[in-house]
Amino acid sequence: EIKAPEMYARIAVSQQMLEDSGYDLLAELREDATEQFAVKEGLEYISGTNASNQGEGVLTNGSISYTASGEAAAITADGLMDLIHALKTGYSAGAVLGFNRSTLGAIRKLKDGMGGYLWTPGIANAAPNTILGVPYVEMADMPDIAAGTYPVIYGDFRRGYKIVDRIGISFQTDFTTEADNGLVIFRARKRSGSAVVLPEAIRKLKIAVS
Repeated sequence: EIKAPEMYARIAVSQQMLEDSGYDLLAELREDATEQFAVKEGLEYISGTNASNQGEGVLTNGSISYTASGEAAAITADGLMDLIHALKTGYSAGAVLGFNRSTLGAIRKLKDGMGGYLWTPGIANAAPNTILGVPYVEMADMPDIAAGTYPVIYGDFRRGYKIVDRIGISFQTDFTTEADNGLVIFRARKRSGSAVVLPEAIRKLKIAVS
């Protein structure tokens, strides 16, 4: 069972602003609400508690295993290799690495035993950039590198994590409630949920010696 709690936004705009606007203000309000919903969802995908008002995050699910980096407060090349090879073979074909931009900067400095960087730029046929041959995506809400944190996640998210949209974003225009104050109320709502459905398809890297 995956819960689909409601996200809600209330936007008040003066009637005069709507009348005097030289561009499509309503379209901008829709875009802003959509963006803020996406920000909230992105945070929930990483650290959501699966409470009544939010989805479950990959870092809060207790069934997802982890691999230690091998250092108490740093990310290591060996730790990344161990993480990648700890995932079952059946999930590796669709697996990607995920981390925030700060962690990407640290990983790009890592080198192998021959002095070559682990990060490889994609060159031919629009190939993606890779780390140890594995594609990656930036996840802004992943934690920074620090002792005891999980700054890197790796897995086949299509199989291991499920996102459901029960109802897409809807907008309601209310000309009545605040009419005496010269305001028009726009209400935006969406019902969306998420949860880990196959924990073994995902694995975390923990900054720890073991």
